[in-house]
Amino acid sequence: MQNAFSYNKIIYDEKGQAIDFEYVYVNKSFEEFTGIRYEDIVGKRASEIKDNRFVLFDKIDIFSNVATNGTEDKIEQYCDVWKRWYSIDVFSPEEGYFGLLYTDITNIKNLTSWLGEQKEIMKQITENLEEVTFLMDVSTKKIIYTSSSAERLTGISVDKLYSDAKLWTKCIVLEDRERVIQSLQMITLIDYFKYHNIYIDEFRIIDCRQQLRWVRLKCIPIKDENNNPIRLVGIIQDITKEKNDKNEILKAKKRAEKLAMFDYLTKVYNRRAFFIRAREEFSRAKRMKKPVAVILTDLDRFKSINDTYGHDVGDLVLKNFSRTIKNFVRKYDVVARFGGEEFVIMLSGTDLSDAYKKAESLRKIIEQTKVYTKKTNSPISFTASFGVAAAEPHQNVALEELICSADKALYRAKNYGRNRVECV
Repeated sequence: MQNAFSYNKIIYDEKGQAIDFEYVYVNKSFEEFTGIRYEDIVGKRASEIKDNRFVLFDKIDIFSNVATNGTEDKIEQYCDVWKRWYSIDVFSPEEGYFGLLYTDITNIKNLTSWLGEQKEIMKQITENLEEVTFLMDVSTKKIIYTSSSAERLTGISVDKLYSDAKLWTKCIVLEDRERVIQSLQMITLIDYFKYHNIYIDEFRIIDCRQQLRWVRLKCIPIKDENNNPIRLVGIIQDITKEKNDKNEILKAKKRAEKLAMFDYLTKVYNRRAFFIRAREEFSRAKRMKKPVAVILTDLDRFKSINDTYGHDVGDLVLKNFSRTIKNFVRKYDVVARFGGEEFVIMLSGTDLSDAYKKAESLRKIIEQTKVYTKKTNSPISFTASFGVAAAEPHQNVALEELICSADKALYRAKNYGRNRVECV
């Protein structure tokens, strides 16, 4: 079974103090490990999950530090339920978020307790772990010990690695190789360890099976009585699964954010997204001293279409209406469903006269548009009313005021008989 994994978001109070965290994603292994279903934990805060020993709410200070500073940490936790020890890697792929990756280390813990001698423990652990461990002499720059997992990962024999410490760097992907080699120069590392206790790097390699893998290298110096490094202890860990999980989470997050910006039926921006994009365009127009216009449009007697033909036909009309608008405007114009059958268009660099002409042209196109459905077996025509407002560069008008003016113009168009354009 793959490692249990969760991705979480820190919740801060008004003073910026971490007070809770929210579960954004958990994998199937996490569900099996904790006994908590995906739908019962994702989207909920840790504080809402009562009396659960897997929540780790007491570690919120560690989680907050990692999420805020982009650092890493590790927790060892004993699970009473399964009678197992777990190592929990805490990392942050983006500010305010942190991931937890659970690794079963019970065998290592038991082995440590049973053997009792540090040297033998080190040998047993390193030879049986998937992680590559090595010890390098600073003065000779030679590898004086490496675990057999180095050969399993790289395909290079341990004897060859003892003979040539740089041989393994040929496994590094070409695009990463020069950077990694430069950063691992002994003189560079010694200087680095004057100010840091551990060196960490992540890069790609081609393993013995010619497969691309991500690895994390950690180096720690062993110093003499004068605080000078004499040995380097290194660990190379395969983090391909971790990287893939992070990438999938980020992709899922981006997909979710994108979906949250669009109206599910018409596929144009929703009201929330409109204000985000419109404010950007509105500010840009002000900086560039260009006029800006807003058009509000609303389908005429749309309730009658729903009542006569049904909501499924009404949905087809809405889709056709939004598609007609989207195809008519420029690519950089902002189009959104404002609510119900009402849509909004923001035109940057367009004055009132041009905006009126565009609205009138669009009105005529919609008037001539027909929707065909098998249900009705006849074409359905519809019309729309338009309200137009614009602001010149010298006018100190807020976006909300412009929308309000367009709304008043739309109201007037409705009162004057519909299927017409009015402007302010």
